[in-house]
Amino acid sequence: MQERAPSRIEDAITRLAEAQAEICAQLTRLADKVEGLEAARGAEARRLSVTELIEFLDGFRAAEALGEASLGAWIAVSDSAGVRGGLRTVQMREGMHARLLEQRIKELGGALRAEIPEDVYAQVMRSQADPGRSDVQKLAEFVERFPDIDAALRPILAMADRLEHDPETQSLLRTIAQDERSTLEFLSDICERLHNGQS
Repeated sequence: MQERAPSRIEDAITRLAEAQAEICAQLTRLADKVEGLEAARGAEARRLSVTELIEFLDGFRAAEALGEASLGAWIAVSDSAGVRGGLRTVQMREGMHARLLEQRIKELGGALRAEIPEDVYAQVMRSQADPGRSDVQKLAEFVERFPDIDAALRPILAMADRLEHDPETQSLLRTIAQDERSTLEFLSDICERLHNGQS
């Protein structure tokens, strides 16, 4: 009787150890599952909803359309052939961006809703169409508004970075950002040249 007692205790300890090992294995599987769910939830939280994306694209589209119109007004009164030549290219790019963004919005099932407030639109157009304001003045104001090109492009590129699930829109935004960099570099460069008496 006394010999069987230690044997029963050893059996119980063995069964307890096996049960503990199984519980640990279950806890590990559960922890892995929770970690996977949290990672998926985090990725989902970072992912934009289609509605948010369309709102961003639509606001960007409206701004690019204003850029196209206001550059046309500036070109009409420009006092420098060099500025006019560059602004025509920039204007074409702005208009193309607006149309590409509009097309993508529609492909995503959205509608065009964003509008530049009338007073802002009128002020920008009046300022750019003013023949009393020289190209140098307009360029200096523009460069002053965007002194850091990387910072100016950051919102576009940050949005593109969030679109791993939508590579088409991601590439669209990244290539538009490249165009915008060219525009900002041109305006900064020609502003400096005009200030230095070059054309």
